[in-house]
Amino acid sequence: MHDVMLDLETLGTAPGSVITQIGAVYFDRHTGELGKEFTVNINIGDCMKHGLVVDAGSLEFWLEQPRENASFLKEAVPLTKALQMLREFYDGEAIAWAHATFDFPMLHMAYRAVEQGMFMPYRNMRDIRTLVDLSKRPYKKGKGDPKNHNGLDDCKYQVQYCVECFQMLGEKE
Repeated sequence: MHDVMLDLETLGTAPGSVITQIGAVYFDRHTGELGKEFTVNINIGDCMKHGLVVDAGSLEFWLEQPRENASFLKEAVPLTKALQMLREFYDGEAIAWAHATFDFPMLHMAYRAVEQGMFMPYRNMRDIRTLVDLSKRPYKKGKGDPKNHNGLDDCKYQVQYCVECFQMLGEKE
């Protein structure tokens, strides 16, 4: 599979915010078939030791969510380990899809915080919102949206509507 979807859960909306979870899944843009999956929960305190910050509004948001949505609190690993795991998961050539104004800048800042460079070639990064806009797919929440703020679940949902977009654009194999 030549495409991978990424999604981050964070405690802020600005680059440099604490990342609590990273989800990723390889997928086939033509069929929607899912491949190898990745998810890791990241220790909040360790992120803060590396200089990442918590936004009060995001913290309030998470405090209002059902406890089961806070899966990122379980089995959390240090930031450096989580970022190394993501680096190992990525095959080095896949086209990476995410919200380009959110997920990619967050990852860049996290790698900078642990004094490592971003591992993914910038030429391989793609924006979900641009794809949706170009396809003229109406924005619609609903069918399949897990609404549980779990990175891997969100990736799988994003794959569904991105595949629709590829089909609307007439993407050929």
